[in-house]
Amino acid sequence: MNTLSIRCIERTPERQNFMLFIDEQSLDSLLNIDHCEDMRFSNFDLDIFPVDKQRFPDYNHKAVIINTIAQFLGQAPIFTQFGSNRLVIYRCHCGSDYCGVISCDLLITQDSITWANIRYEDGSDSDDAADLDEIDVTPIPQLVFAKTQYEQAFANYFQQHVSML
Repeated sequence: MNTLSIRCIERTPERQNFMLFIDEQSLDSLLNIDHCEDMRFSNFDLDIFPVDKQRFPDYNHKAVIINTIAQFLGQAPIFTQFGSNRLVIYRCHCGSDYCGVISCDLLITQDSITWANIRYEDGSDSDDAADLDEIDVTPIPQLVFAKTQYEQAFANYFQQHVSML
């Protein structure tokens, strides 16, 4: 089985950026992307950043993170703008799924959590190889995690970084 960890890769007084690691290797490197540099995938719902309360008075970032964790754990309905029920891992900096996302099918059993068919998705019906080659994201057939280890990774992230927000 694979192991998951969620690590803070950049910390400033204003923000904390996180990355998923699979078996000690960044998910970015497995996908052949850099979500911190590539604006198409720079919106990671587990990052912690300040919110302009004057412009967005009702935005509750902690609630967004809690809902994201619940989606990763299969405890909340998965929402995408495509209606695909695929778990969004990374999305465009603008927040629109139609710019393209990295997503997967989330399969949960009593003992394991599987991310299946991890790939780029933009809501189009095109599976044309030429179109997908232009995206330059390496699809991953599946990652399988022991459920207890996976849940503990999210519990550690929440306890160390989110609970104090």
